[in-house]
Amino acid sequence: DIKYKPIAIGLSALMTTTVVSMENTIKELRKNNTKAKILVGGAVLTEEIAKGINADYYTKDALSFVNLLEQICQQK
Repeated sequence: DIKYKPIAIGLSALMTTTVVSMENTIKELRKNNTKAKILVGGAVLTEEIAKGINADYYTKDALSFVNLLEQICQQK
């Protein structure tokens, strides 16, 4: 049973080697049927990579992340 039920989960990758871990984390979250939106960003990510690892959203920087998170929270 999942203890916490967040609205969103943010993941950041600063090195290309981190992207694999990020992808595995997203797979596990999906396997556990999380309802949270998964936002990803970081120096090595692009929107294409974000789609490839099955993230819900890509943000190019921290300010974009905060703005998007605010929009997601308003929808709940």
